[in-house]
Amino acid sequence: MERQTHMNIHKMAGLGMAALFLAAGLVSACNQPAANSNSAAKPAASRPETPADFKDKKNALDGNAEAIAKGKSTFASTCTSCHGAEADGNCDAGKMLNPPAGNLRSADFQKMSDGYIFWRISKGGTGANISGSTMQAFDATLTEDQRWQLVAYLRSLPAK
Repeated sequence: MERQTHMNIHKMAGLGMAALFLAAGLVSACNQPAANSNSAAKPAASRPETPADFKDKKNALDGNAEAIAKGKSTFASTCTSCHGAEADGNCDAGKMLNPPAGNLRSADFQKMSDGYIFWRISKGGTGANISGSTMQAFDATLTEDQRWQLVAYLRSLPAK
């Protein structure tokens, strides 16, 4: 009886360790490259037109070192779960989305206007009426300054 109890304890400990490793793997999934890494952003031609009230917006914080640092911090806490730690969309969770999370470092993305990027951060996919996009809107959870800081941070990243 004592030997069977001892064996059951070892089995439970083994199962507990397996569950722990599985959980650790899921938590870190977004910091790992996806097996099929095709993270290019959609071509500009397939993107919706920027609404008039966003079209001509310019980022007054562009190139501001403090704004870039704050944007980087906001990105780390808000955006990496889908766009990955490198902002290139190269994370497993982002790849599972339909459409997949975009590469925010691509040359195509960097060609977009400040107004477009600010609009997408503000309204997400659904609010921007982008069919199938699951990107959430951040206009209710991030201040206007925080959203412009994100734009400044994204503009500071080298192409990848």
